[in-house]
Amino acid sequence: MSFHQMTKIVGLNIADHAGLDAVRAFRAARGVVGILIVALGLYLIVTQGAPAVWAAVQYIAASPSKLQAVEFSAIAGAATGLGGMALLVMKKIDDKGLGLFIAIAGGMMAAAAVMSLFIPAIQTEGALMVVLVATAAGYGVMTVLDQTLPHEHPVTGPEMAGNQRLRMALLMTIAIALHNVPEGFAVGASAGNLNGASGTAFSIGLQNIPEGLIVATALWSIGVHKALAALAALATGLVEPLGAGLGVITADSWAMGTPASMAFAAGAMAFVVCNEMIPESIKMTGKLKTIYTAGVSTVLTAIALGWMGA
Repeated sequence: MSFHQMTKIVGLNIADHAGLDAVRAFRAARGVVGILIVALGLYLIVTQGAPAVWAAVQYIAASPSKLQAVEFSAIAGAATGLGGMALLVMKKIDDKGLGLFIAIAGGMMAAAAVMSLFIPAIQTEGALMVVLVATAAGYGVMTVLDQTLPHEHPVTGPEMAGNQRLRMALLMTIAIALHNVPEGFAVGASAGNLNGASGTAFSIGLQNIPEGLIVATALWSIGVHKALAALAALATGLVEPLGAGLGVITADSWAMGTPASMAFAAGAMAFVVCNEMIPESIKMTGKLKTIYTAGVSTVLTAIALGWMGA
């Protein structure tokens, strides 16, 4: 090997080492910046967020009706845990039975959205345009969330393997947790009408049971232990009290806050029923059974809520 060739090889090795050093330095700098950002976020949470949250908790606790609405929401959210616990004793899931239960809960949720939220909101004097805009906004926000985090339910159909199956299960779990926020919001916004709040929470709770089962089953299908899958299902519902707190505060801090927040929640709930629950039930049980089951459920729930004065 000539001296010229040896020099060339050594020069390439030096260049390679220099490039590696530059990459390592960049990664280290990026890590430091990330740590600083996280530290700043934690500092703001502790110094600004924590006092605000504590003030909100004291504000809600000072009013029995507001506190009870949040409690209703917590109970409804905990119902996802019941669905998750069902996985512990089930060896095989009957898709048709689950689909019918989803249709029943969807009908109840639709009736609650109309009877307990939209109608009382639109009956508020001077709130017509606010209610219509807020309803559209609630539906629109859930549409954006749906496009951003598609939450397909991997309970039926051919099994998917590897990373795709893991990704779909996790995305579905995250998305269900996110859409539980406006469900809690719906209950909190109804704090001024506890009959309406209890009716809304009851229908949401029933809807959350099959939802919890779906979450737990999806996680179990990717290898998560049954007990952990059930706990994860419960966790997706426990965000509802947070949504309820937001609903209570929004309803009180703006003159049109109550009808606007109720209408926003009604729009969000309408999206969940029309774009998630009914299509999912149709996949599991068929179109006619879903329509009949959801229709009967809607009518019976509307009658019950009317009798309760929701």
